[in-house]
Amino acid sequence: MAAARRQQGGLGQDARDDRGMIMQFRILGPVEAGTDSGEPIAVGGPRVKTLLAALVVHANQTLRIDWLSDAIWDGQPPPTAAATLHSYVCRLRSRLAGTGPDGADRIRTDADGYRLRVEPGELDSDVFQDLMDRGRSAAGQGRHVEACEQLKSALKSWRGPALANISAKFAEVFAVSLDESRVAVMAEWLELELGLGRHQEVIPDLRMLTQRYPLRQRLVRLLMLALYRSGQQAEALHVFRAARHALVEELGVEPGPALQALHQQILNNDAVLDHRHSADTAGRHNLPPDVDDFTGRTDEVHRLLEVIAPEDPGRTALLVNAVNGMPGVGKTALAVHVAHLLADHYPDGQLFLDLHGHQPDQRPRDPADALGALLLLLGVSERSIPATLEQRAAMWRTQLMHRRVVVVLDDATSLAQVEPLLPGSRNCLVLVTSRGRLDGLRTRHTMTLEPMSELDAGSLLGRMLGESRTAGEPQNVKILADLCHRLPLALRIVGARLGNRPSWQIGDLIERLRGPGGLSRLTAGNLSLDATFAESYRRLHSGQRRVITLLGAHAAESFDVGAAAAAAALDSAEAERVLESLVDANLLEARGFGRYAMHALLRDYLQAASTAAGREHADEAVRRVADYHLHTLRNVYRSFFPDGVPVNLGYPLPDVRPLDFGDRSAALRWYQSAAEDLHGIGVTSDGRPRQAGLLRAMSVLCARLGRRDDAVRLQHRAEALTGPTPLPATAAA
Repeated sequence: MAAARRQQGGLGQDARDDRGMIMQFRILGPVEAGTDSGEPIAVGGPRVKTLLAALVVHANQTLRIDWLSDAIWDGQPPPTAAATLHSYVCRLRSRLAGTGPDGADRIRTDADGYRLRVEPGELDSDVFQDLMDRGRSAAGQGRHVEACEQLKSALKSWRGPALANISAKFAEVFAVSLDESRVAVMAEWLELELGLGRHQEVIPDLRMLTQRYPLRQRLVRLLMLALYRSGQQAEALHVFRAARHALVEELGVEPGPALQALHQQILNNDAVLDHRHSADTAGRHNLPPDVDDFTGRTDEVHRLLEVIAPEDPGRTALLVNAVNGMPGVGKTALAVHVAHLLADHYPDGQLFLDLHGHQPDQRPRDPADALGALLLLLGVSERSIPATLEQRAAMWRTQLMHRRVVVVLDDATSLAQVEPLLPGSRNCLVLVTSRGRLDGLRTRHTMTLEPMSELDAGSLLGRMLGESRTAGEPQNVKILADLCHRLPLALRIVGARLGNRPSWQIGDLIERLRGPGGLSRLTAGNLSLDATFAESYRRLHSGQRRVITLLGAHAAESFDVGAAAAAAALDSAEAERVLESLVDANLLEARGFGRYAMHALLRDYLQAASTAAGREHADEAVRRVADYHLHTLRNVYRSFFPDGVPVNLGYPLPDVRPLDFGDRSAALRWYQSAAEDLHGIGVTSDGRPRQAGLLRAMSVLCARLGRRDDAVRLQHRAEALTGPTPLPATAAA
């Protein structure tokens, strides 16, 4: 309700009605009602004031008579409470009416209670909230002087403890909440003043607050910093010792990491403590350069730039955007591009840190080491960086408390690596890139980056090679993009290779890519598909490596859990668990429930990297997958034609568990999802008859379903493998 009142009128707008009347209701101190000149209205005795407090706290809401009776008499209303309450309402209504014609209409009698009408701008707690929101918004945008003025004005709304003259129990909860907000705003205001170099001026207020709230470590930290900047290092250390004593004696805890880190900085006379907001604009900038030919990704960039939309002044959470995707899909390029676009919105710094999630010969960066590197980027001296992870995280968040900084955390491996690196301030933005999904990371946006569209892939090649070179071979540009499967890293490699060989035609490179090794062996400088895929493969555990290697031998574009289970000789539950973990690592793609696909370039890499022993295992896996499909197709056939000629295939191979179907609809769904991929499964040296049998089974099934054209096409493919064969009914298997 308070938010609605502020939105309707807003600070500085008159809350006058058509008769020009305005009233004031005050709860930030003793509860009062007053005229527009500020003169208090004598409303009556303690219980009438309690009635006024209840109505004001719940302004514009109907309060039931029984609730008001409990509130006024602290849960022990007399038998005559309703009548007495009515007399109190009449008395209060008459006192308000004495201020002018509008006063008589302020208290409305509804069907089951009473309601006080309060207009926007009339309630002091609303004015306080509005000024507080404005101040925080200004601070978040780096306007620290304006923020100080707004917060200082907000504090002037107070005349003492909230609801100070009301002893009723209902008022205690509201009073505590309001008083907490007041202390929080005082701390924010004093911290801003301190950042503007007014350290001596804030010391008296901070001493008063720390005496009143000796266990609030934020206030202690601010007083220590103000004293240190005023040349009172010894006194600042004394304040720390006193605070530590109070915490240990009363709570049995040591000071928190932020307070301990400040204590260490003061002991070291750390120059970073001289930081001022006026010096913030210098910022820190270590982003890699943006690429000249950044192409496409329009929707993704738009989503990531939504942070510069008008800010919600009530938002207190840090903004985090996460981008994940398969190796080589362009995550880092996107994050860096967006960070450059946001530089003006985050003027205090644009920071980039490689977390080494998939760097050859390097372990993923430890969070404590990463925080040390980030603090160095901010200008903290090496000797002032604390030893523990908790202390470093506290110092990092303290340093960014009033700065607007965008931080790119690149190539993360886990939530545990990223979480300690997140600032605590709503003023900052963090862009996180990772190959796998970071489940549990709270983000504004999480996106899985896909390979480029056909149009964008062609445009990128055109920008890298120049229009003069691509205009004569437009069809070859499309073929080259398709051979790269529109993966940005692959496109960069072929573009660089052609760029360094101006005498080559695009068609020349296409012929080479279609030869042995294809694109997987192609490199350009430090760009290499092999190295990129190899590092992702190395990070997998043995079970994942085994499954994805065997699936790489399977030539079909997509496959279901049963096929994967047959390939790896696993039960379905374990196969699904491994497949889902590979989806999370963005090495497989989920194609609907229970169906998966592997990117063609990754499959090419796995096949090229296979050893002789690995190929033997792969051949066995292909045989099992073909057997799985053959027996499952027989079961599809049985679902449609239970009275047809029995088909005797014998038993499935060991570790092959074909699907059974309870009804025709389930069988048809499976066949429709798998049919296009079945004829593309891998064929081993002795597997041609088995694949031909699979194709013939599909042909007969299509014929019985009335799909004659499909049946003929599949029969011709079977004949291409083993020669013409009659199609007896038994071939339906």
